[in-house]
Amino acid sequence: MLNEMTVVQREIATLNIEPADRFIRRDWGLFPETRAAWLSQGWDGDAGVLKYDESPFAPVLVNLVGIDAPLYPEFDEKVIKEKNGFTFMQTKSGAIEKFLRDKPRYYEIMPEYIKHPVQSNDEWFNDVKPRLNPDTPGRWSFFNANKNEILRAVESGEKLYYASGIGAYMYLRALLGPEGVMYAFYDDPDLIRDMMDTWLHLSKTALLRVQSHVPYFKYLIGEDICYKNGPLISPEMMEEFIFPYYRDLLTSLQLNQRERIHFEMDTDGNCDKIIPLYKAVGFDIFTPFEVAAGNDIIQIGSKHTDIVMFGGVDKRVLADSKTAIKSYVDEIMPVMNKRGGYVPTCDHAIPSNVTFDNYLYYRELMMKY
Repeated sequence: MLNEMTVVQREIATLNIEPADRFIRRDWGLFPETRAAWLSQGWDGDAGVLKYDESPFAPVLVNLVGIDAPLYPEFDEKVIKEKNGFTFMQTKSGAIEKFLRDKPRYYEIMPEYIKHPVQSNDEWFNDVKPRLNPDTPGRWSFFNANKNEILRAVESGEKLYYASGIGAYMYLRALLGPEGVMYAFYDDPDLIRDMMDTWLHLSKTALLRVQSHVPYFKYLIGEDICYKNGPLISPEMMEEFIFPYYRDLLTSLQLNQRERIHFEMDTDGNCDKIIPLYKAVGFDIFTPFEVAAGNDIIQIGSKHTDIVMFGGVDKRVLADSKTAIKSYVDEIMPVMNKRGGYVPTCDHAIPSNVTFDNYLYYRELMMKY
């Protein structure tokens, strides 16, 4: 039996696929509707009852992540119109979204995208690209105010430092839309390359500047390059338009410090076919393994013993009976316990059809591991 570890020691051991005293205790988070439902079911809002570990990570110094491109300054967020119970809103990304009134993005029902930020070369060069300049002073206000305290926490072993950024494909899709980016690969590859040069310049400049003060423990990208049946674009398109930029970025970061950096990829959908492709580029952590998309963490974990896995707990089971929850947990956890390199979390945000009582029961079962 290993001695009790600190949250930092446990994180390091788990991500190195080394023995740890127990599993890391965290989860994906709640939809707003879930939080409201749980409060109506008797929860007092105290997250302590969920028995998560405190975060081992220091605050991120420069924000490069999101489901939108990291624009600065952002566009003005404003309501365009209200019609038939729907709101049409210009978002901070410059897109226009339609959603049920009072149910914008981050709720359980996704918005409809009416317009994406880039629909012409003029919009890219005049309206969007200037907002991706890494040297815009406002990007660095939090960094300048907090870098010394974060470095102190990392050097003392109290915290680890990780950065996160929007992934290459997700960035293109956010700017052009899922159909628009497909056409652009064929019809306007020069535009794609200019967008990717801009992404790489912003990412490298910001990340290397931060790294000159604080070493990275890991770098997380939000990619969302898969759907239910597999990748949204071909390996050939990945190799032409995405992977060269990742190789440049990941190699530059790793060569710039002594300590190993873990590279984590987040994609919804069925990721089985893209794991070997992203592994070859340098990624060693994958998440969240949505079970409804056909991801089987036991099968994938046995095939790829060298990756760290976050997620893979079927949120639909948590909405079932306690008998079903116990049977499910007892099926996957002993296997993943033996495998190691696993952080058990739901396979995405917890939906509102999962009751507070069911979720507490699930947490109690997890605590036994």
